[in-house]
Amino acid sequence: MSDIAKQLGQRIRDLRMERHMSQEELSFKAGLSPAHLGQIERALKNPTVDTIAKIAVALDVPVAALFSLDAVPVSSQNILIEKINAQLNNMSEDEQKDILRIIRIFRNYGKNSSVPSD
Repeated sequence: MSDIAKQLGQRIRDLRMERHMSQEELSFKAGLSPAHLGQIERALKNPTVDTIAKIAVALDVPVAALFSLDAVPVSSQNILIEKINAQLNNMSEDEQKDILRIIRIFRNYGKNSSVPSD
């Protein structure tokens, strides 16, 4: 297989391991057979675009995260951001705007609720 297939398979494996998931767990969440997932991780099979999307959803990352082949190890904060981005990517633009409004409300809540001094 090509180098890109090897890098993609390794990236999927790395993300899976960072989440402490077995191949069986990830394959179940992605709707794939464990054997197929193993073949993708070992670059024995090239996944379709649909399969890549299913794996990304199962890992709670945007599809682009699977192609961040030069990525450094992902911190827990980056994993959280990737999970948030994955959720936002599945929403309409109006829903995304609503979420942004909610975030701004929460961020400003503490600033505006201070107790007045006498």
